[in-house]
Amino acid sequence: MVRERDEWEKYRDWLLRHVKNFEKSKAAFDEGKAKFETEKKAEEWSREGLKSKLRASEELLSKECAEWKVICAKDNERMYAGRTKITELEGQVSDLKKKMEDAQAAKEQVEAELRATISSKDKDLVAKDVEIAELKRRLQEQVEKSESFEAERSKAAIAEEAKQKAEEARAISASALNVAQNNYSEV
Repeated sequence: MVRERDEWEKYRDWLLRHVKNFEKSKAAFDEGKAKFETEKKAEEWSREGLKSKLRASEELLSKECAEWKVICAKDNERMYAGRTKITELEGQVSDLKKKMEDAQAAKEQVEAELRATISSKDKDLVAKDVEIAELKRRLQEQVEKSESFEAERSKAAIAEEAKQKAEEARAISASALNVAQNNYSEV
């Protein structure tokens, strides 16, 4: 747009120069016309001579008017093209704003869904933490039962071992008693 503005300002400057030239030409024309009037008074020109000067002046004026019309037409085309471009850009801006609003709405919806998902996951995690704490408590109870069972088992093993030793001692004493009885009976 800055470039178009610079071109427009250059075009405007060019147009102003042509307007000044046109005004100078008009002044020169007016001056020529004044000279013509003075010459007409000074000498009697023929009607045809006057018509040829008038035609030349009209041709000059028509050329200047034609150039002016061409300049105005070009200016109008540029202005129309600029307005068309501005309208297109405004349409694109409105489309982009709509897309931005749609994207923002989608983002907010996704964020809400994520918050809901995170919330449900947090609830699930809390439930799992409670379940883990319960399982740890049960495990601890089982470990304690296992330890007490092991203690009882080792006591039972010690008692069994003592019982076996007592039976061995009894067997040894019974055999010693038998040996002693056999020796006594022999004696």
